[in-house]
Amino acid sequence: MPSTMQMVTFAAWRDDALLSYRLADRRYVTLAELVVRLGSYGLGLTWKARMFDEQPRPAFARMMEASAGAGIPTLELLAMDAPYMQAVDSEVEGYMGNELVLILREFDSSSWDVRTADAWVLSEIQRSYPDTRPMTPDEWDSTN
Repeated sequence: MPSTMQMVTFAAWRDDALLSYRLADRRYVTLAELVVRLGSYGLGLTWKARMFDEQPRPAFARMMEASAGAGIPTLELLAMDAPYMQAVDSEVEGYMGNELVLILREFDSSSWDVRTADAWVLSEIQRSYPDTRPMTPDEWDSTN
């Protein structure tokens, strides 16, 4: 990946806004949510899934198998259980043609890490998840 890549991280579990009639709900940011937040940028990507666990959940194992080789288009990725999938200790790489342009990595069911050189992607992540903070290369390497 080019040296201009930047890395950020944010909490995977979110407290939804308090409503006057109920307490806040906790929800998990899914892979599908992240991909959808990329809008038209994400639609042009092809994806490859990897998991660091030797025993991936069946849905993620199917995603890894389908994305092996040339990868899978965004809409196919979203159709593969992604809206419900908690992708513990995994990463999904986004390619524009043959160039790796984005990595979405879920770490230990507690955070999402994003690596890209695209300023718009970084600003969209920061806008959507205000607790986003920069990561150092050492932090990125230690969660891999």
